[in-house]
Amino acid sequence: MNFMGVLYSQGQGAVNPYLQPKPNAIIVERSINNLPVISDVKSFIDKAMGWTLQDDGKWISQENRLLYSKTEFNNSGKTYYKLGKENFDIIELRDVTSGNDTYVVMIIKYRTGYYEFPILMDGWHNQLGLSFFVFKRDKLNEVIPEKMDFNKVYITNMEVICSGSLVDYNKSTLNSTIAYNIQKTLSEKTIASHNLLIAIWPVQTSGQTLMRFRLIQVMNKKKFYMPYFDPKNRDRLFKSSYFEIDYNVFQNFIHYSGGAVVPQFNGYSQNADEFYKKGVTNYTNGNYSQSIADLTQAARFQPYSDFFLTYAYRANSRQKTGDYTGALQDFDRAVMLKPSDQGYYTAWLTTIYNRGVVKRSLKDINGACQDWHTAIQMGFKDKEMEDAIKESCKNFRFTGSTLNYTTVATSSPGVSSMAIQNDYYKVYWDAVWKYENGNYNEAVLSFNRALELQPQTNPLGIYTYRGNCKLKLTDYTGAIQDFDYVLALSSTLPTDNNTLKTIFYNRGLANFFLGNTTGACNDFQKSINAGMSDQPSLNFIKQVCK
Repeated sequence: MNFMGVLYSQGQGAVNPYLQPKPNAIIVERSINNLPVISDVKSFIDKAMGWTLQDDGKWISQENRLLYSKTEFNNSGKTYYKLGKENFDIIELRDVTSGNDTYVVMIIKYRTGYYEFPILMDGWHNQLGLSFFVFKRDKLNEVIPEKMDFNKVYITNMEVICSGSLVDYNKSTLNSTIAYNIQKTLSEKTIASHNLLIAIWPVQTSGQTLMRFRLIQVMNKKKFYMPYFDPKNRDRLFKSSYFEIDYNVFQNFIHYSGGAVVPQFNGYSQNADEFYKKGVTNYTNGNYSQSIADLTQAARFQPYSDFFLTYAYRANSRQKTGDYTGALQDFDRAVMLKPSDQGYYTAWLTTIYNRGVVKRSLKDINGACQDWHTAIQMGFKDKEMEDAIKESCKNFRFTGSTLNYTTVATSSPGVSSMAIQNDYYKVYWDAVWKYENGNYNEAVLSFNRALELQPQTNPLGIYTYRGNCKLKLTDYTGAIQDFDYVLALSSTLPTDNNTLKTIFYNRGLANFFLGNTTGACNDFQKSINAGMSDQPSLNFIKQVCK
């Protein structure tokens, strides 16, 4: 028996395609006195990664929605299926005061709709829907236990006293509509039609602290919701789907501070730079899920919402997790946002090439060859890749570029393109992108520019990357100079062993290629002392330093 349940079953992505959804809450369009008082938004979640296990055994993800377990549904292209079996635009918490009692209302806003010709699944009409659940304020304290173990599943019965759903609701009367339903339930002492269970799975993995969660709506009768609390079923709650978000973000959502309103996003935030930096850093460190979450936050703000590298890096992270469909969507966005600054042109061409790689993974060989040939035609230069493309696309006939893009400024509106070259973080992360994608000469130039702009901000990172670039370019003397400087700085700046072992090993390689075997072996031994455990590297050291 499957006790997984369906999130927001009243008219969300899981709406019956053959029926137009009907609200089960009474809509109020007039002012009513003595209604419960509903506050402004106290906290909210507007971004979370939805993960679903498909019938082919692969996990796929998409922002703010859980797709279907059947691969054929996700690939159908029908609007109904694109909504996923669950989706949301935002999840809000608001305080509710009724007399001397304080409650909380959770409002889940989502996208839904219906077909004008349901049997043919034709003539789709978009609609906005929401579900709301009212429960006692202290129930939130139970969601995240005070004594909690990571990698363990918890579930809380919110004991909902009032619930309902609305479709194409009137935003101006939303609070009074919900307040009226609360008043009606309390005064008539009726039982809510649906209950809400909140299941959480806090995890610590790959250096990340995440919260996986599910909001489970069930009929408000014990025989329907009690099976979820059976220990035998606990592990099944997250077996096939869940939403995932940064642990602290979820914790702040549940434990919002004493009534202070959390404002909705309205313009640029100083945190945007930090999200972008963290996103790229997590990508380069292999923390791909966290990179996706960070870059998703950065993409909410200007200039990163229109910066092609935001989506290119996120696409790379999604590709690494096996989410090729999500990666393709991000690459499409990145390619569409062609940068006006020529300094980014090569990186943009690399994005076109990488999109072709994803298309090949999705078995779209013609689409892959189209992107690869387009990148070459527009100036992408890599002899090794060109040879591989010719081999892979023997039977493909290229007739010209079919790119769909809009040239956009790579900075905030009103800022000249010259200002981008003076934006340290843009220059630095553009250099990292060039390094990660093999454009070592251009990466060196960008790292040089970053040093000119802010030489003291991140010298360890810049000189390490630049030394790696020079090593790739066979400038072994230049690489050693950069690595020497990094090691000198490491005596005064915090440097972890993971960084040290890589620097010693790479400096050892540079010495080896210069014929300095003694210096190379000294560096290799220091790398081992710092924790080098990569077997191919150890095998190489063993051969060189007999």
